[in-house]
Amino acid sequence: MQAITDWSKSLRVEVRGDDVVGHAGNVIPRMLADATGLTSGLSAALSRPEVLHDRGVVLRDVAVSIAGGAQNLAGTAVLRDQGRVFGQVASIPTMWRSLNEIDDAALMRIMLARNKVRERVWQLVEARHGRIPPSRTCYGDLGEVIVIRIDATLCDCHSDKECAAGNFKGGYGHHPLTAWCDNTGELLAIIARPGNAGSNTAADHIAIIDAAIAAIPARWRRNLLITIDGAGSSHDVVEHLEKLNTQPGWS
Repeated sequence: MQAITDWSKSLRVEVRGDDVVGHAGNVIPRMLADATGLTSGLSAALSRPEVLHDRGVVLRDVAVSIAGGAQNLAGTAVLRDQGRVFGQVASIPTMWRSLNEIDDAALMRIMLARNKVRERVWQLVEARHGRIPPSRTCYGDLGEVIVIRIDATLCDCHSDKECAAGNFKGGYGHHPLTAWCDNTGELLAIIARPGNAGSNTAADHIAIIDAAIAAIPARWRRNLLITIDGAGSSHDVVEHLEKLNTQPGWS
């Protein structure tokens, strides 16, 4: 843990006109990932002691770059080109190798690591503010109800990428299904789907509902509101929600 967080130990901020650092805002999410244990959790989930670049650190840097506006791995140069701030950052080929190594088992370990960190963060939020932020509506907030919002999103592609296909709106690309926590603005779960995936496929909606609930820390799962647009209006989805509602202590 010490080795992968040393990059931030001697950082200091000076206000002057020379030696300017671009994308300095990337420091904050990078330090947050380290401080909450996300970096070390990803490192454990993707452990490969025989390689030079810690795979959890690589994944952290890819995520931080995306948060800073990168749209592809070339965008990670905003970290790599500023070694005095961010230390050694993996090359693009190493990032590709790291991502290609992630199989279904590794994805499950990543999910578990992320959910464990979320539980700790929610505990810290509650300790500081007294509760998880309420979901707000035009009629006021919803109190302690945790709101999960599920919706698909169309991602356009401009080349023949893997699983890219024509979508129902006449575009071309991917059609992932996502689940968000309205209280905190977090992405809870995502299902990567080809562009021609159905907009109202019940099996996909049931899978994302279960994944999103599993991502909510256990003590906050018992009072949930799940919202889906017309794509969720199928007997299978409604019956699945009704079944979940019958569990003791769940609403």
